[in-house]
Amino acid sequence: MKLVPKLTLALVTAMCGVLAINAFFRVRREIAYNEADRVRDHEMVARALGAAVSAVWHSEGRAAALRVIDAGDTHFSRMAIRWVEVPEVQKACGDIWPDATAFATAPAGRATTQKAHRAEGMRVHTCLAVDASGSRQGAIELTEKVAKDRQPVWIAVRDASITAIAIASVSALLSLLFGVWLVGRPVTALVDKARRIGHGDFSGPLRLPQSDEFAVLAKEMNAMCNRLSSTVDQLRHADRLTTVGKLASGVAHELGTPLNVISARAAMIAKGETTNGEAVECARIIGNSAKRMTNIIRQLLEFARKKGAQKAPRDVHSLVTEAVELLRPLSEKHAVSLVVDPIPEDLDMAAAVDSAQLEQVVTNLVMNAIQAMPDGGTVRVGVSRESAAPPGRPDDGRSSFLCIRVSDQGKGIEPEHLPHIFEPFYTTKEIGEGTGLGLSVSYGIIQEHGGWIAVDSQAQRGSTFAVFVPPGDAR
Repeated sequence: MKLVPKLTLALVTAMCGVLAINAFFRVRREIAYNEADRVRDHEMVARALGAAVSAVWHSEGRAAALRVIDAGDTHFSRMAIRWVEVPEVQKACGDIWPDATAFATAPAGRATTQKAHRAEGMRVHTCLAVDASGSRQGAIELTEKVAKDRQPVWIAVRDASITAIAIASVSALLSLLFGVWLVGRPVTALVDKARRIGHGDFSGPLRLPQSDEFAVLAKEMNAMCNRLSSTVDQLRHADRLTTVGKLASGVAHELGTPLNVISARAAMIAKGETTNGEAVECARIIGNSAKRMTNIIRQLLEFARKKGAQKAPRDVHSLVTEAVELLRPLSEKHAVSLVVDPIPEDLDMAAAVDSAQLEQVVTNLVMNAIQAMPDGGTVRVGVSRESAAPPGRPDDGRSSFLCIRVSDQGKGIEPEHLPHIFEPFYTTKEIGEGTGLGLSVSYGIIQEHGGWIAVDSQAQRGSTFAVFVPPGDAR
């Protein structure tokens, strides 16, 4: 369950709990009010009857006074009202006046009420001592059996239920609206940003309109992306410099031949062993050898130079060929043959790529292939158009991609190592032979180009790395 529904459910549950507690105490309060009303009614009737009986007894006598009580019994039908003679007082009102002294000293005209709760309901019992003609004549007893009145309870429950439903509905609606606006939208944006970071996309700073903890988190994520982007650039450049170091020995070997030619021709001219025509030819040969060395050194410097990503339409096959040619001296030193498969002339191999970065990817893969064959062999490099679907995104469907394949005849990659080969600093090479950054950097570069790298490796039969990049129009 997502965060906003959880918050809404928690709020509604808490609200319902509070309303249930309130309803419970409200029902108890209604019952208490109802019982208090009963007691007040009894005491008011008793006082009124007591005053009337005393007055009539004084003016008209006992019989008339008792008729007043009978009339009251008839009028207040829900109460049983009767006259209690003095000898019967202990029996009738013993719970109020436990002995004769208590009865004799009870204030005239003051009603005393007791209530008792039973399973069938409540019993209300009221007694009032009556004085007439200067003496205590008896008492008026009022008795009422009140059946359990559930109406106030049901009214309270009904009102509480209606209130709870209304408040819960409004609370749920407001919680969803404010939750989606204040929590759901920023969390969704942060999750999307985190996913893009996980795929190596550090572009597009996240801006949130509110000024709360989510905005602070977004700001920190943007700062983290800037630091990660800088770190990735440094790692890529470090990987390029590492590759340059490995190329140096091959370049030195490649420079040896033209240097020997230049040295020999220069020595011939210096000793005067050449005629005028031969001196011109020697000068031409020396110039061509110097030009060859210049091109080799320029390629190496271009490869090592740190540059920002600059995507532009390029012919991928030509780019791959240039990268392979740069590695040819190193491959010859290791007795490895580099083969670049030709393509039909009318086949468009253009894509919007950063030339230096794609060259770095191809160089890393070809160098790995060379190192995978210590006893020599053949590394085959090819470029083709293929229909493929991005891994992990089958819903995107298959589309056309440019595929660069680098295949070797080495020992292959063990199955337990395959899931980790693109992790930074993960390497199975001997200490000093690799940093574990090459494949990780290469994968990051291809991801930034909207593609991916696939691996097919079999023990003792070699490995094939397939680099997929979206095609584009060359201009």
